[in-house]
Amino acid sequence: MGAGEVLGGPSQLSRRGFLTRSLVLTAGAGIAGLGGTLLEPMIVAAQGPWGSTLGPSRRLPLFDVTAAPYHARGDGFADDGPAIQAAIDDAAAVGGGIVFLPAGTYLLKSLNEQTGVRYYLLNYYSGVALVGSGRETTILQAGPGMPNETRIISANSADGTGRVTGALFKNFTVDGAADQQPDAQSMVGISNVWTDRISLLGVRVSRVKGTGAAEGVCFDSYYSTNHAYRDCEAQQIPTMATGSGFGATQSSLIAYFDCRASGSGRWMGFSAFQSRSIQYQGCHGFLNAQRGFNSESSSDISYRNCQAGGDQQGNRGDGVYVYQSQNVELFSCSSRGNMSGLVNTGSSVRIVGGEFVQNSRAGIAFGTEADWQNSALQAAPIMVPNGLGPIVVAGRPRPNLALTGA
Repeated sequence: MGAGEVLGGPSQLSRRGFLTRSLVLTAGAGIAGLGGTLLEPMIVAAQGPWGSTLGPSRRLPLFDVTAAPYHARGDGFADDGPAIQAAIDDAAAVGGGIVFLPAGTYLLKSLNEQTGVRYYLLNYYSGVALVGSGRETTILQAGPGMPNETRIISANSADGTGRVTGALFKNFTVDGAADQQPDAQSMVGISNVWTDRISLLGVRVSRVKGTGAAEGVCFDSYYSTNHAYRDCEAQQIPTMATGSGFGATQSSLIAYFDCRASGSGRWMGFSAFQSRSIQYQGCHGFLNAQRGFNSESSSDISYRNCQAGGDQQGNRGDGVYVYQSQNVELFSCSSRGNMSGLVNTGSSVRIVGGEFVQNSRAGIAFGTEADWQNSALQAAPIMVPNGLGPIVVAGRPRPNLALTGA
């Protein structure tokens, strides 16, 4: 893998070695009826874009981590990792259940190791739903001094000997405390590897470590299928060494609806690598050190009503970067205030409407003449003004092509 250099930056902008060992996470619809006292068994009816996530709707038991026998404190000082893990284990032991996290800050300090595979703080299983009271009120925070490549929430299938299926995450925040991790070059917020039918709704992941040598990621899907993220946020801090927002690696049928990825201090907002059938709808990647959206060596990628950058919110790299990918489509997307609005290097791309304006270089850039020929501009996308003009081919502005794309 490598990235072309036409208005898009050098190959170090590609995904790093850490993610070749990495994990997943997703999101989808939610838990029906989680309200009132929250002490009764709940009905889970999670729906992803390709059908039910947790299987047929059924009544599941509720495990409140602050109640007996768990007694999590949620005060930001006590180590609540063992209590939460015990509740997850109990839910899995009865074939699935809702692990409820009332409002509070739950510090996770107890590090676990699966030798030769992973470090992790929480381990989850098939049929488990981890549900908070809201992303502003329920916070899971990584303790300080975690080792390199720690996964904060990790699927039990990380070694590839099985597959976790039908799990749900809803209404909480994961805080990686990047500024308190001097020994880690990278970490993962929610990591699902070798998973299927995973949903995530209304979850925020913030301050996850990433450096120039190792990417790190807030939400990552790896060797996985049928994931749905809805209304999720990767909220990084630009002044910290923080990783990418959302990643899909060697995965398929991953969908993102109304998700936001901002503030990566070292990397990008959304990325797909060696993946297929990836769908982004109403998503926004902004204020990232590199690209807003990135597609490498992937196929059947769809961006609909997405936004890269914006007024005073541009990414330092390109808004959308497409490298050696096939059947990439953008419908009514906006890329504003970035390096280039969109860069196509070795890919087939169809652009329908939208705007690619106020970027420092091109509105749309093509690495070669063949890249231009393999692309289609339809429904008159707006491409004026930009620093080097509306269209650049092989590094040269080509204003006469603006209205003649096939």
